[in-house]
Amino acid sequence: MTNLKRMRLERGLAQEDVGAMLDTSYMSIWRWETNRCEPKLRSIRGLERIFGRPIEELLAPESERADVT
Repeated sequence: MTNLKRMRLERGLAQEDVGAMLDTSYMSIWRWETNRCEPKLRSIRGLERIFGRPIEELLAPESERADVT
């Protein structure tokens, strides 16, 4: 699981919700979360705005996330 999926779920958002915020499909969100493809620059900026995190952190596998204490 990517941090993007974890953060999306923590906020109670469906893939469809994030897709609507970015004017893209839920399938695009699924592809990003499963590392099947990467978002385009416009979507990257939108994801950073929505989640308040840099894209490197959002798309990293959860095992690579830095624990914040």
